[in-house]
Amino acid sequence: MSITTLRFPTLLAAVLGLLVAMRMAGWPLAPIALDARARPATGASKADSVRRISTESATAIVSRDPFRIARRPTLPAYDPLRLAEQLAPPPPRPALSLVGIVIGAVPSAVIEGLPGVEGSRVLRVGDVVASLRVKEISRGRVVIAGMDTTWALEVREPWKN
Repeated sequence: MSITTLRFPTLLAAVLGLLVAMRMAGWPLAPIALDARARPATGASKADSVRRISTESATAIVSRDPFRIARRPTLPAYDPLRLAEQLAPPPPRPALSLVGIVIGAVPSAVIEGLPGVEGSRVLRVGDVVASLRVKEISRGRVVIAGMDTTWALEVREPWKN
């Protein structure tokens, strides 16, 4: 394409855009006029409009007490510093891993990564460590619940990495 073939469409688009802008600025798209019924009477005074408020409306407005006429503070009291406080972050979820399972009369599981415990610990069904409860121990799987989470751990096999 040459420059001359691009000039005409560009010039045409600019002229049309200018015409549309002038049309929008000069005349609105929809007629704007007040309804004859909505126009206030010229002889009406301010006192007439105040007298038109019903007593039920005035009672409802005063009963809601929008500006606290009694001069009592709102409950709870406004405290801008409380809005700026940061909530404490939730404690991090532990990275639990199942080292092994001993199946017998009372099944046991060897678990690593328990919060507050270094190394591994042997746990049975119902044991609680740092708010983590062992729910189930079966072949190759242990279910632990706590901290709004349920872990389904499987025995790790380092030779398969």
